[in-house]
Amino acid sequence: MAIHNVRYFVRPRSACPEELKTPWGLPKDTCEVDTDFVARCAIGEILQTSKNSAPMSALFDELLAPGGTELIWRGRGPGRGIEMRRAFSGLFGRFFARAYLQRYHGFTWFVPIDGSPTILSNRARIVQKPGSSAEMPDWFCAQPGQVAVAEAKGSHQRSNVTAQTLPGPLKTAEKQIGGVVLEIRSFGRSGVEIWTARSVKGWAVMSRWGVEEPDRDAFQYVLEPSTDGEPLSDGDHEHLVQDVARLHVAQTLEGMGYPDLASAFGVAGLEGAAPPRQTATIEIEGEPPIKYLGAVVGPFGLLPLTLDEARVAAAAMPAELASQIRFVGMEIDDIRRLRDQSDLEPRPVRRSADGTSVGPDGLVFAQIGRVRPLQIEI
Repeated sequence: MAIHNVRYFVRPRSACPEELKTPWGLPKDTCEVDTDFVARCAIGEILQTSKNSAPMSALFDELLAPGGTELIWRGRGPGRGIEMRRAFSGLFGRFFARAYLQRYHGFTWFVPIDGSPTILSNRARIVQKPGSSAEMPDWFCAQPGQVAVAEAKGSHQRSNVTAQTLPGPLKTAEKQIGGVVLEIRSFGRSGVEIWTARSVKGWAVMSRWGVEEPDRDAFQYVLEPSTDGEPLSDGDHEHLVQDVARLHVAQTLEGMGYPDLASAFGVAGLEGAAPPRQTATIEIEGEPPIKYLGAVVGPFGLLPLTLDEARVAAAAMPAELASQIRFVGMEIDDIRRLRDQSDLEPRPVRRSADGTSVGPDGLVFAQIGRVRPLQIEI
């Protein structure tokens, strides 16, 4: 995988991250899209939303046009037929938007919005505004000091745009973000439960795909709307960030096949049998070994193999096939923090030459040969 360039638009200009500003403080004309980074975000997204599914990020190399620095899909883009192209566009739009928000705006933890209400914790929820007919946005996301509602759009829109022209998919996204509110629970003097709407920032990220046929370049267009309600208090902000972080880790554990851990640690709605735990250490250059709990994955999803079995199987395969057998895992320190209800913190992003990568949420995606099985108590 490689770094590609796409044209870049952001509205309002004040929403442009520092990394994408010119020396004169204006948004740059292009931004980088690192498909390795997108791939790791795609794995996290799939684990949270479609447990046991395949790491579709492995498709990127095969679907992108070779050569050049622009992000161009082969032919007419992923999929054959309008419906399939639309399906790939929507799914890949989520991957690229999540990568943009994580890389350029620092968001670490993402919780998929799944209907109204979407429960974030016993004190916070996302609900649809009365009278709104728009679909729900994609995520509620957080980083230390900031939370937001976010919506992703993938598009094969034919026409080009300017910074003064808002594309149709972003108009739809703006309605979706404006059609929900964050509600915080409190209690009145008589003990009556009260849910109060609070205002949070919104992010809409549209990826217009570049394709070979017809010749069309790619761009990302980013919009920063807001939701209705009173401002969040500092205390609510701090609690909400940790609510989202804990739910993010719990959903990732469920996706890796450990819903019993998430349930045991007090996250409602995530239950299941207790499978054997695959624990290991991984060494990143220049750092002491880091401990992980995870699972073996292949092109078609989670594999029912222990780490030892996976290492033996990969050693017997041709290199091209062996490289597709990976380990995906979460830092055990973060799992213990989830158990102890202590604060979760972003991790430094790391990446090795062999494709092993660790995201700010502590999720690792590693070559199976780099993983050292080790029994670790959680």
